[in-house]
Amino acid sequence: MTPPRAPFRGDGDDEPDGRERRIMVVEDSASARRLLQQLLLGLGVGLPDLRLAASVPEALQTFAQWTPAIVFVDLELRPPLHPPPGVPPVTDAMPKDGAELALELLRRDPSTRLIVCSATDARETIVGDLVRAGRIQAIVKPLLAAKVKDVLDRATTAPPSPASRRR
Repeated sequence: MTPPRAPFRGDGDDEPDGRERRIMVVEDSASARRLLQQLLLGLGVGLPDLRLAASVPEALQTFAQWTPAIVFVDLELRPPLHPPPGVPPVTDAMPKDGAELALELLRRDPSTRLIVCSATDARETIVGDLVRAGRIQAIVKPLLAAKVKDVLDRATTAPPSPASRRR
């Protein structure tokens, strides 16, 4: 019998509201979103510490209301044809894809730890310089438990950017 995994804790010592444990997944594919959710839960992330978003508007809304410490973003994120009720519609002022969303989230809060997910090399996108510099972690699909654990470990142990603790 496999022993239970230790719960994911982040490094929440410096965040009394538990922000360091909060993870948001932004993925437009329902099956990929569920897969990443199950992988994170299997790694000990608690359900109260996990939020899922299927679109840029939903991600921006959740980010503003909940302020996650770590965000997984699908670089190939596409705008929804029909946003669900309660989610703002897509506007021209919003990021057009996952790469633009990643940059916008960092602009809003430089302490956010981003993990971009892509079927291609993230270093060849507009976030490539940040990936090469280690500011954004990248994971190439398919998403496997070992890859997710490795990138999550790196994101939780890497120090935030120098401008990150301005809050």
